[in-house]
Amino acid sequence: MMNIELQVLESVTSVVTAGVGALVAAAAPAVKRYIDRHVAAKEAQIADTVIDGLAQIAESVVADFNQRVVREAKAQGVWTPTLKQAVKQDAVQAVLAQGANLAALAEQTVGNVPSLVESLVEQAVAKGKASVAQKENVAPQSNGQEKISAVS
Repeated sequence: MMNIELQVLESVTSVVTAGVGALVAAAAPAVKRYIDRHVAAKEAQIADTVIDGLAQIAESVVADFNQRVVREAKAQGVWTPTLKQAVKQDAVQAVLAQGANLAALAEQTVGNVPSLVESLVEQAVAKGKASVAQKENVAPQSNGQEKISAVS
């Protein structure tokens, strides 16, 4: 009698073990996908934060360089493509120096940081040029109203 009960218990245990094994095997890919989605989303969020931080630094550096270097060089008539390239590289180095911690994190999440920073500097320059162009297209008239000039 004991032998039959033992066999039934072993059979039930085998079925339960097989069932749990099947559940784990079926659930494992779903858990892996869930973890991958959340890790990827977290990395994307970190990358966005890093890029935003470096972009803010780039805008600040470009504004500073425009005030100190570019305007002076243009006023003196020495603004050349060679000087422009040198100033751009100096701006990239300044952004990398000021955002060293962000650059290190970007290296892990984004990849080619110098190329990214160069693009951010170029975007900051374009943004600054657009802002200047917009200000030049809206000139105050003598009667206190604004005159919007045509953009060609």
